[in-house]
Amino acid sequence: MTNSRQTALEILTSSIKDKTLIKVSENADSAFINMLLMTTLRRWADITSILSEFIKKKPSPQTETILHLGATEILEMSAPDYAVINEWVALTKLKIDKYASGFINAVLRKIAQNKPRLQKQLGKHYFTPNYISILKQDYSVGEIAQMEQAAVNAGEPPLALSVKEKPEFWAEKLGGKHLANNTIVIPKAGDPQKLEGYQEGAWWVQDFAATLAVTALGNITGQHILDLCAAPGGKTAQLINGKATVTALDISKDRLNRLQENMQRLKFNTHIICADAVDYLQNYQGKKFDSIILDAPCSATGIFRRHPEILLYKTREDIKKQAALQKQILSQISNALKEGGLLIYCVCSLSKAEGLAQIRNFLKHNSEFKLIPLTEEDIKTSGTTNLHPLINKEGCIATRADMLQNFGGLDSFFIAKLQKVEKHG
Repeated sequence: MTNSRQTALEILTSSIKDKTLIKVSENADSAFINMLLMTTLRRWADITSILSEFIKKKPSPQTETILHLGATEILEMSAPDYAVINEWVALTKLKIDKYASGFINAVLRKIAQNKPRLQKQLGKHYFTPNYISILKQDYSVGEIAQMEQAAVNAGEPPLALSVKEKPEFWAEKLGGKHLANNTIVIPKAGDPQKLEGYQEGAWWVQDFAATLAVTALGNITGQHILDLCAAPGGKTAQLINGKATVTALDISKDRLNRLQENMQRLKFNTHIICADAVDYLQNYQGKKFDSIILDAPCSATGIFRRHPEILLYKTREDIKKQAALQKQILSQISNALKEGGLLIYCVCSLSKAEGLAQIRNFLKHNSEFKLIPLTEEDIKTSGTTNLHPLINKEGCIATRADMLQNFGGLDSFFIAKLQKVEKHG
């Protein structure tokens, strides 16, 4: 398994260095690699606390990463301790040097010797100090603790699917639960591509919180809608399934290729444009859209359940940078939206600078738009689940990991519905 461990180390090192989300290529060992990476990341804060007992000063970044991977494997996975230690020592010798390998050997052996005691320390923490410093800008200590505990309790989040139709039928067939609308959740589902209905295009993977952006539009039959920053295409699929004509735009060609593949599997047709959103809107001269969905580029601090790697590298500077870009896109949005048309603004961020504060600032400087407060009736089309707590006092959707825990929780999304006011006279 040395090659698998090396691959895991390289993926994690690259993710932290380049601030990118983790992707594990499908191969014979991908299940092991993904399990090792995700478990390590979800236990990072716990393992950091445990390692402080055995090391006096902070090691180099690569040594620290190896320690986390090795300690997690000893404490959380099933391979024999001696084999795990030997593999990581050999890999350290290969990737760093013999002195670092001796250090890794000593620390991992101490962890193995104290295994029963140390295992009791797992599950106490989830957020890193850096991530907590980000949350403290907008949330109380109690709210942060609630989100953290929900993440600890949930562990690996369930698979959430949007089905084209018959959610109760598909929930029963796939061994899941109907959350609401067209969303079902399946615990420990494994590879989605191996589930019934995948090849036929009966559903697509999409967290329930993300679906609410489209649901909030209401009846979209026959509308021409612009889906900005559309890839990988969950909202695009929803819009088409709602009988709208969709133009899907994204700046990334690779992500649009993935969107196109998803649409082909789902047997959906859409007009795809690869362009920068600001440039496209700034120079737009076509027929104005009935509605626009802007899933704005953001810090992604709200998707830590499925991408715990963000806990290690997101900073306040990332939030500041993304908020500036969001403001720039919003400033040009009117060019492509008809009078009376609807704008859905959404971000998978917990930062209010990217959410409520961003929208308040936009409305303050753009009198041609008004906020349309949402109610539970606006975001629930079927099912009995209480969705009222997902809407804040301003009438915007603000989901968090500690909501709907009986369904495995939610990604954190902010969603606002605005309307371009019609001019009279």
